[in-house]
Amino acid sequence: MAKWLELHRKILEVIRPKGDPVGIKLFESENEARRIGSFTKTRIALCQALRLASMCRSTIIANADNIDECVVGTYILGFREPPPDLEKRWIEGFKYTPELFKKLVSAIHALPMGRYKAAVFAPLSHFDRIKVDPDAIVLIVNSLQAYMALVGYFDATGEKTVSDFNGHAACEIVAAVIKGKSPWLTIPCGGARAIAESQDDELWLGFKPEQIEKALSRLESVGLSYPPPIYQKLWVPLVKGHPLTYLIARKPE
Repeated sequence: MAKWLELHRKILEVIRPKGDPVGIKLFESENEARRIGSFTKTRIALCQALRLASMCRSTIIANADNIDECVVGTYILGFREPPPDLEKRWIEGFKYTPELFKKLVSAIHALPMGRYKAAVFAPLSHFDRIKVDPDAIVLIVNSLQAYMALVGYFDATGEKTVSDFNGHAACEIVAAVIKGKSPWLTIPCGGARAIAESQDDELWLGFKPEQIEKALSRLESVGLSYPPPIYQKLWVPLVKGHPLTYLIARKPE
């Protein structure tokens, strides 16, 4: 049974995110990841891996070498420590202070350094083919799609979403969900906009697989899907006295 393909299709049918739902799997050794395929040859950043999987249906098999274009991403995955001169660069290049830089680093959600050695990012349906179960699912959504998913989850469980975005490192969504802080809602950071082409109306939403299943079941049980039938203005007659009414009505008043 194509379990992940079925969930993939249900997410598209009910929530209709802006791209494919992205499954994420972390591995404690590179050999585990090699069973799926070869490591992606192009060096990219973590935010690019998420967007490539969602928007281009790409399967990215990553390690510390090929996903290190943004050192924040490899730090978040626990693959590699940031370079020793990074604090100096932020102080000189972005008017940071040593104290603020330390707060920035401590505020970013990251996985334990060295625990994982590799990861795969792929459209959720691909996980049937590669025969592993994802640890997390990320949706790229607009605000109404996020509302649909989150109201479905809350109404199914009574649990609220988690978010403590500090303006940087949106890719921390991966670590946050793996560490159990989910559903996780965040805003694409400057890096994601600059190198991963995140859009102005875009949000990132992370779930454990069982969480998104509960949200979808709730939405289906009450007959809700995107877009929800909440647009009352579509059923409202023209407003008397409005300039447009005068121009288009059969008998303007």
